[in-house]
Amino acid sequence: MQFSIRQASEKDFSLVQALNAALFTEDQANDVTLDTHWPFSVEGVEYYMKSLMDPDKLVLIAEDMEKKPLGYVIVSSVNKWRYRKVKTGELENMYVVPKARRKGVGRTLVDRVKEWLKTKGLGRLYVSTYANNVQAIAFYQTNGFVDWEAGLEARL
Repeated sequence: MQFSIRQASEKDFSLVQALNAALFTEDQANDVTLDTHWPFSVEGVEYYMKSLMDPDKLVLIAEDMEKKPLGYVIVSSVNKWRYRKVKTGELENMYVVPKARRKGVGRTLVDRVKEWLKTKGLGRLYVSTYANNVQAIAFYQTNGFVDWEAGLEARL
């Protein structure tokens, strides 16, 4: 599959919002409490706009040769863990459309993110995913991520 990666701009707001909404729809299978309307909420709109304009964040879009979207990623270069000796960025959001999975799109997005973070002086990249999302976990492990922490949640 041929595709290209480009940096998103404010003009891509609706596209990023739509791709994130697709991510939320899929992730609902992993989290029944997920608000699938959040991408269209005031808070969601603010998040995407700030992400597109923030110099400490990078938003990339993957497109096929006909400019149809294949995926996106949002990463932050703000140090996630101030108490550690190494600066760590965070892969905040990532989604690849089903037809483009296992074709190098996700790997290329992650590779570009890693390159960008290195230019910002960061030494690590953090990502979280649902514990039962075995496909995502396998993808991240294949791309150099290792188990580092476990997040736990209790019902009240």
